[in-house]
Amino acid sequence: MKEQKDELKKQEKSTEATGMAQSYEILKKQRERWASQEVTGERFLVPRSGKPGVQTILYRPEHAGDGPLPVFVNMHGGAWIGGDAVLMDTFCRKMADELGAFAVNINYTKVDVCPLPYAQEEAADVILYFAEHAEQYGINPEKIIVGGHSAGAHLACCAGILLAGKNFALAGEMLVYPVADLTREEEVIALARSVMHPDIPWDDPVLSPAKAPDEVLRRTPPALFILCGKDELLKSGKDYMLRLMEAGVEVKAKEYPAAEHGFLETNQPEYPDSDPRKNAEQAVYARDCEAYLVRELRTFLNENLNENVLPGTKNSL
Repeated sequence: MKEQKDELKKQEKSTEATGMAQSYEILKKQRERWASQEVTGERFLVPRSGKPGVQTILYRPEHAGDGPLPVFVNMHGGAWIGGDAVLMDTFCRKMADELGAFAVNINYTKVDVCPLPYAQEEAADVILYFAEHAEQYGINPEKIIVGGHSAGAHLACCAGILLAGKNFALAGEMLVYPVADLTREEEVIALARSVMHPDIPWDDPVLSPAKAPDEVLRRTPPALFILCGKDELLKSGKDYMLRLMEAGVEVKAKEYPAAEHGFLETNQPEYPDSDPRKNAEQAVYARDCEAYLVRELRTFLNENLNENVLPGTKNSL
């Protein structure tokens, strides 16, 4: 009887492994298609010393004013394994034009290729690269906002933790239906953990910013939250928002009670029409959300946002 059970377990593991291999092969082909997809921005591989470069898409505003441009950095969602920067091409073009900003759309490395915290290190390195080359790009290193959606929002707040440790002050974070604590037991987070590397220390603040002590969190930038009522991650987002407020971080938020997780991404032209979240109702929320983000991020960029820089430091690298 024991031998039969052991054999059944082996068969189940073999079936699971085969299914995962097939899924990864589908993802690989999907990524190859996205890599050749036409975009409105300029594809650019951000160089890194001793490491592979980071794929990005860059956008300049149609009408730029005088002086250095602020910077808007964006990361897409997709549970750390799916999605692509090309799916947010229209969104990043809109943000560049309406914020009058230099936009950087990061196509971070997915966890089936390199486990976390590789992707958040990529994000931090991209931001530091453009800050170091600010004069070349005509940008203001004192006015860099990093943002993301779902898993991308997780990477954004993780990058904020990494950069705070380097005494680099961001102007703000845009966290759209974020994940900020990978130790939580919501089904979607538990599922994500199950497909990642088993030895990852989930309570490390670089992986779970909500676990960071107050003295670290208070050095992170002002945060703008977008939350969805129809979202398993709603409580996770609200808990992190409260955690930041307790640490003394400036927070702004807007909740869309009838919006579904992913509504802002799925209602972009590049997103597949087959996704049920892409519909007229959710599109209304998406357009309203875009207008709200532009309005609030402008205030972030226009305020004195470098009060969280340590004495004697500044973003001139």
